[in-house]
Amino acid sequence: MRTFTKTYTDPQLQQRTLAHHRWIAHTNPDVRIPEVVQVRPTAIDFEHLEGHHGTADDLLTLASLLGHQHTTAHTRDLHAARLDASHTSGDVTIAGFADSRRERLHQLLGTGTVPGSALAREAIDGWLERAATMPAAFYKDANPRNFLITDTRVVIIDFDSLTLAPFGYDLAKIVVTTAMTTGPLPEATIRQAVAAYNRHPRQHGLPGCSRREFAAWCEFHHILTTPYHGTNGYQFSWHTIRPAWTIDVLRQFDKESAS
Repeated sequence: MRTFTKTYTDPQLQQRTLAHHRWIAHTNPDVRIPEVVQVRPTAIDFEHLEGHHGTADDLLTLASLLGHQHTTAHTRDLHAARLDASHTSGDVTIAGFADSRRERLHQLLGTGTVPGSALAREAIDGWLERAATMPAAFYKDANPRNFLITDTRVVIIDFDSLTLAPFGYDLAKIVVTTAMTTGPLPEATIRQAVAAYNRHPRQHGLPGCSRREFAAWCEFHHILTTPYHGTNGYQFSWHTIRPAWTIDVLRQFDKESAS
């Protein structure tokens, strides 16, 4: 069997990756992930699969897959999780949504290097507080490189990152990073992606992700991904290619909150 080898200098990260892989396999048994072939002291050999990484043309398919993943994980496990605390399931502990994220967002905004952020620190804190009461899904760094499109299905790859997150947070990640990679996305495509995602949670009586929440999570990812602009294929900055309606709904929300 051909394998893909990922090396680790940190044994704890290697063990977390294996635990994340097992958790994804348990909560999303119908989603294709590469098998672990061998675990070595500083490496994991994964099953090698042929395919291309996600592109803008795959966005609706990926959005629907994420909606399915998050809804299934919530139903099977995360219905018992709170986003403001870590969640232990079997041998994996999944960090809460605000854990380290608040500090990192504040730190990046404080550097003055994030161009055109639509959220100030106070707004970030407000969204983190609101997120604490939302149903739990998860974040697994849904950028285009972490999907393989094969001849028959989509494969989820890379299991280093896993935290709790609200519904729609990882959807915003795939939209922002796809746009940063390929350039502006048609507004209709983004709306269709949100609708494709929301079909899954709403079929199970869950609220999914509102337009305002989606816009806020896009801004979170704009801030957090800015340091990688110019690397990993990120050629564009979100603040130059974001659809205008995302700013409009956030401004309107600020006015309503202040009144």
